[in-house]
Amino acid sequence: MLKRLAGLGWIGWLLCAVGAVLLAVLANLYIIVARPFGATLGIPIDQTGPVGAVIAVIVPFVWLFLYAGMGTTFWLLAGKDQRMSGRAWLVVALVLLCVGYPVYTGSLNQPIIALIGNGVVLAVAAIAVWSIWPISKLGAGLLVPVIAWVSLASVALVALITGQPF
Repeated sequence: MLKRLAGLGWIGWLLCAVGAVLLAVLANLYIIVARPFGATLGIPIDQTGPVGAVIAVIVPFVWLFLYAGMGTTFWLLAGKDQRMSGRAWLVVALVLLCVGYPVYTGSLNQPIIALIGNGVVLAVAAIAVWSIWPISKLGAGLLVPVIAWVSLASVALVALITGQPF
């Protein structure tokens, strides 16, 4: 199946990149409509500082690019491996962790759980970058922005938990 996906060329890439983005959009629509676990639409703007206010505006757009990068990494791996390797499964796990994040954190109503989730995402992303680097530097490089963004989000969460403006 992976070779077939890779054999589709740019169409295979588009399927992977857009598929990952669509997963994110569907997860966020679920949050908006169903509001599981008491989810809100995020942190009230009066609880953030100037950086947090900017981040709140750009979050959806940044994640669209991050998901497209994760989907592209999967596609790049599909061209290298005959079967679903551990590296490909790491990318799938990373996508699923990121898609599930707003659900298991109640859209940040549970900042401690969100911070723990960020730690798990950072660990999986770092392991993925480390394991993918030898066979696809581009694929590994496309995951580095996930580490940067989730690290920034972790700093913001610590600020929220400690009552500091961010």
